[in-house]
Amino acid sequence: MSDLAISIALAIASLFVLLWLLRERPGSPKPAQSLTGLEMESVLLRHYWYFPQVRQALSVSDRQYLLERAVPVVARKALRERRAVARQFLSGLYEDFSNLERLGRMIAALSPAISRRQETERIVLGLRFRWLYIWVWLRLSTGQVPLEQVGRLTDLVGGFATRMEQAMAAISALSAPGLDSRLSV
Repeated sequence: MSDLAISIALAIASLFVLLWLLRERPGSPKPAQSLTGLEMESVLLRHYWYFPQVRQALSVSDRQYLLERAVPVVARKALRERRAVARQFLSGLYEDFSNLERLGRMIAALSPAISRRQETERIVLGLRFRWLYIWVWLRLSTGQVPLEQVGRLTDLVGGFATRMEQAMAAISALSAPGLDSRLSV
């Protein structure tokens, strides 16, 4: 009987997570909107590019250097501030990922060829990102430095951006022949 209760609890928890992911967010585009109202700056990866600096600030060698060279009070404060900067970087990554998700929904609305498999992949990627984000944020909040997980989170955002770029190129390639024929008339 306890296996059944655990299964039901997991199913309900999964349902709530899916509903939370599918909820309408303030400022999210309506399905009828197109890419014309989209500001490209809001879609571009603005925080993703700062990972090398964050990686350096959180590295073991940098930590060792601080502990060896700085007064202990200053070293602890610097390390605490670096973890705070890393949490801000995580928030920025979340913003980048959210912008890419919004772009993905717009691309899906423009492309009738989007399959259920691709939509499912996008949802699973969103779940993976959010779980890893929460895990990294919690570890940073407790004073740990999960540099490898921050790297994986950054890689998820970069991979998603690449997929969105490929999808936009595919849509552009499909619509380009129609534009050429209208221009030649």
